Amino acid sequence: MLQKVDMAIKQKDSQHIDFLNKEDFDVETMLSVLRNHEYTGDVPFKDFADEIMSIVSNQEIQWLRRNKPENVVDYLVYRYKFKKYPSMRKLEKFPLHLLIEPTSICNLRCIMCFQSDSSFHTSEYMGMIDFGFFRELVDQAVENNCKAMTLASRGEPTLHKNFGDMLSYCKDKFFELKINTNATVLTEDMCYEILDTGVDIVVFSIDSCCREEYERIRKGGRFEQVVENIRRFSRIREAYPEYRKTATRISGVYFMSSQSKEKFLNFWSGLVDAVVYNDAVPRWDSYNNTPLSYDKLCSLLWERMYVWYDGTCNPCDFDYKSKLKVGDAKKTLLKDIWLGEPYSKYRNMFLHGKREYLTPCNKCNIY
Repeated sequence: MLQKVDMAIKQKDSQHIDFLNKEDFDVETMLSVLRNHEYTGDVPFKDFADEIMSIVSNQEIQWLRRNKPENVVDYLVYRYKFKKYPSMRKLEKFPLHLLIEPTSICNLRCIMCFQSDSSFHTSEYMGMIDFGFFRELVDQAVENNCKAMTLASRGEPTLHKNFGDMLSYCKDKFFELKINTNATVLTEDMCYEILDTGVDIVVFSIDSCCREEYERIRKGGRFEQVVENIRRFSRIREAYPEYRKTATRISGVYFMSSQSKEKFLNFWSGLVDAVVYNDAVPRWDSYNNTPLSYDKLCSLLWERMYVWYDGTCNPCDFDYKSKLKVGDAKKTLLKDIWLGEPYSKYRNMFLHGKREYLTPCNKCNIY
């Protein structure tokens, strides 16, 4: 393992997001709204009503404030499935969350990221998705009633020349359309493209609130430029009521004792809706990590699928070189990959306590 982290790696629940700014909601009002809406879904009303406290966090509260009341019940049922089905080992016929990478290329070399692994930067792993192929993937997600789409994974999505077209193609097709960006090339035109599309969540990946620390972590980034880009995005969003559907989040990786959660929250909370500091996942050199001595199941196998630019499908991006490839979306439908033999094999290995035999799962702290 590369010596880049001076804090202990902790086991990390994939369903937990450490929001530094907490939002409250009225449980009784929420239940009243649910009871007054017609519901014909496949989850018993009582199941998700009883679990409302564990379903609703900052993310759900912000969505509910920004979207149409008639979608509340269906949205909360989706969030119930997303948060509860993986731990119940209940498998839907299609991923609850589909993540498509526009590109594996990134313009930064963050020290806690696999982009700092020089062996990753070869023609075998680098590329941009074809826009026609992207549309086919989105169509499959819609046909299979997928409610959540993220445009991001191993690279910086805004580097793709058709990124704006991708956003437009996804418009009004998902409950949660999310993008993750380092905000380094977030131009004014791109701000309008994102907001015109009605992207539900924009996550700005930033780990510090001071220039020296930021530029030490996110190699190649310029702190002042990133701050100004986010300020501009915030100004544009606030200037037009129709743009306020989009929620914004700063998401940092917490992995050095010098990082201050309090200062981080105070600096960024005035510019975005939510501020998150996530404990590190040791993905800067996944394959050479020391094996971990725990055998918890990984919820991601029941929750999501990643599709790389070239069609490779993978259970997660900790395995950034696709050692656990589950299929090729250019040859096989996504729903068939999700229910196919490789995925089933990995799920069964976890269920039978054989995580230690799967690399790099045996070197990952996510469960």
